[in-house]
Amino acid sequence: MSSDDIEILKRAIQREKLARKQAEKILEDKSRELYLITQELKDTNEKLEDQVGTKESELQGVFDNLLDAYVRMDIFGNVLEMNYAARNLFGYDITEEKLNVVKLIYKEDYKYAMVSFQELVTKGSFSNYQARVYTKDNGVRTVHINASLIFDKNKTPIGAQGIVTDITDELIQKQIFEEQKKQLSVIVENSSLGIALSQFGKILQTNKAFQNLLGYTQEELLQMEIKDISLKDEYEASASNMEKMNTGEIDDFSINRRYVKRNKSTFWAKTNVAAVRDPNGNIKYMVALVEDITEQLEVEKQRDQLVKNLEKTNQELKDYAHIVSHDLKSPLRSINALVNWIKEDHVDTLDKTGVRHFTMIENTLEKMETLINDILSYSSVSNKEGLQTKEIDLNILIGEIKNTVLIPENITISIKNKLPVINGDITRIQQLFQNLIGNAVIYNDKEIGKIEINYEDKKTYYLFKIKDNGIGIKKEHHEKIFKMFQSVGDNENSSGIGLAIVKKIIDLYEGDIWLESEFGMGTTFYFTLKK
Repeated sequence: MSSDDIEILKRAIQREKLARKQAEKILEDKSRELYLITQELKDTNEKLEDQVGTKESELQGVFDNLLDAYVRMDIFGNVLEMNYAARNLFGYDITEEKLNVVKLIYKEDYKYAMVSFQELVTKGSFSNYQARVYTKDNGVRTVHINASLIFDKNKTPIGAQGIVTDITDELIQKQIFEEQKKQLSVIVENSSLGIALSQFGKILQTNKAFQNLLGYTQEELLQMEIKDISLKDEYEASASNMEKMNTGEIDDFSINRRYVKRNKSTFWAKTNVAAVRDPNGNIKYMVALVEDITEQLEVEKQRDQLVKNLEKTNQELKDYAHIVSHDLKSPLRSINALVNWIKEDHVDTLDKTGVRHFTMIENTLEKMETLINDILSYSSVSNKEGLQTKEIDLNILIGEIKNTVLIPENITISIKNKLPVINGDITRIQQLFQNLIGNAVIYNDKEIGKIEINYEDKKTYYLFKIKDNGIGIKKEHHEKIFKMFQSVGDNENSSGIGLAIVKKIIDLYEGDIWLESEFGMGTTFYFTLKK
């Protein structure tokens, strides 16, 4: 081999070494790059696994804490997963026993369940499925289900999942509500009170009684407004109450007013109006209860006239008693004296017939005086012989007085604490309280009148207080008002004898009466009754 060949061979070997070194460097760099990528992938996978684990934990927590039941099953209906709500609802624990959803289907709902399952398969989901299911411990429950299919990466169905809501109690409550609604509807429709529902003055609903009161049909009334069946002045008078209701100051009010019938005649009615509000306090509807009181007012008018006639009769009886006492007794005594004188002067000349005639005159005079005394006793309040003592529940008595005395709507009578049961004559005690309450009503000039009844239980007697916010009584009249025919002011409803009767009854029961009053502010009457 020549030197040239050797040189060529050396250069070839050198180039080969250089090429090998370059290849080794490239391989080393690629290996290092592959290693780094591998490490990066490994770190990324670890992070992904952590994130997947975290998400799975979070998702499991969501499933376990769902208020509604969550169920996952395979394509054959075998239950694979249930959250706590599902286990609690159905009573099964799939970690201890296998469960297929067919086992849960209520027998009578099986056909409906299969139709719904077919919808799930063909459409991929269904909603608003409602049916009955068997549970392990709680019997039959009614549920609402929304379900959807689960697919693999090839879009092949591998199972299904669903949210199950137990609506058994809800349905029961709904049924109860519907029954109560029907019952209420029957009550409303058959009520003797007229009932009307309105919104912003427009009539929305009425019952039969309301229709009969006004003479309109339901259809006709639904085309009308409240003002169409009202007198203009009285409708406007209710505006202040309506404004108070709209502002939330009051939720209801009561008023006596007239309504216009279809035949244009009117009738008086007591109307109670109540507001139905939304959660924000705004009025949605107004409900009016209407009671025809035309006849009642007429009876009250007649009663008032009877009371006036009775007062007049009582006055005439008092006058008559006064006449009997002063104008008849004196002549009777004179006649009796004359008869005795004649008998004494002519005792020797009178025969048996004359003596018998004088005796008859004396007996007649005695009977006349007895009759006069009986009349006086009957007409006298303080006649103890006519008393009939028995137990009297003052709470009941006051209630009866409220129904007897005409109490204006602007005046309220309240009992501050429960009144006692006392012993007394029912007529006298009723006169006592009725006169004081009636007096407080008559002399009340306030827009909102108040009468308060209270008492204190003392050792040997009861102390009663009747307080009003009326016109009050000046100091100089405090004694005068308890005398006959004395009254404060010129009220036409006052006879001037009410407080005189009160004083006489209290004297009858050995009690005392006095008052505290501030003119223009009101009066408090105090009186005692022995136990």
